Amino acid sequence: MMYRYLVIVFMLFGPQVFAEPLSLSVTKISKDLAAETVDIKVVELHESDEKKSNTVTYTGIPLNVLLQYLYPKQWNTFEGEIYLYALDGYFSIVDAEKARQGDAYMTFARADGQPFTLDNRNQQERGVALAPFYLVWDNLKEPELLTSNAYAWPYQVFSIELVSDAMLKSLLPQGASAEVEAGFDGYKNNCLSCHKIDGFGGNKFGMDIRQSIKGRSREELYEWIDTPSTVNRFTTMPPLDPGVTGENRKQLINRIIDYLQAI
Repeated sequence: MMYRYLVIVFMLFGPQVFAEPLSLSVTKISKDLAAETVDIKVVELHESDEKKSNTVTYTGIPLNVLLQYLYPKQWNTFEGEIYLYALDGYFSIVDAEKARQGDAYMTFARADGQPFTLDNRNQQERGVALAPFYLVWDNLKEPELLTSNAYAWPYQVFSIELVSDAMLKSLLPQGASAEVEAGFDGYKNNCLSCHKIDGFGGNKFGMDIRQSIKGRSREELYEWIDTPSTVNRFTTMPPLDPGVTGENRKQLINRIIDYLQAI
């Protein structure tokens, strides 16, 4: 029997408290939570754009239910962030409060029996394997989720970590200005998934972001964040969230640059 592993680590900062890592197979989770397993139809953001919406129905378990199953004593009172790690080095953050709202599902198959894969349009990748787990959001029930980007839809998820807010705040420079703080929020939501800082964050592109941007001018950084393919036509790096446009887009990019130049 082939097992797909989901490694769970529970971490609380302050005094650091660690629970033993758990290795759970998709088979075990789907068996233990069979009564909670559902089919969820979504607009697949990785395969959709402003001209075309592609819907897919996946099979999975509500994220809130899964976390209650994994952490029966801790989850109801936990306040902080959920970190999800992927096999390809991707890293995603979900706020615990948002996870409890019931719109997120940890899926492990397509309901139609087709291969558990997708085409990642933004990164120009076809037939990307999604196993072991793929986090999706019910954007048909909650239409405002249609305007979100695909950064919050991590696939190949094998590890989940619960972490206090203090960890993220440690990435802010001391005495950071309001602009730098806003830039950090923008970086966290759009960049940290792939580009790590001081060993923290995604590892999809390996190099620490401070090394990547060394020697780049503000103008070069702006172009790279806005439309990376104009800098390197072979890059798989997606452009900044296309749902952010006009002056809001300019402001977001400039705040991210403020943060990058402050760290």
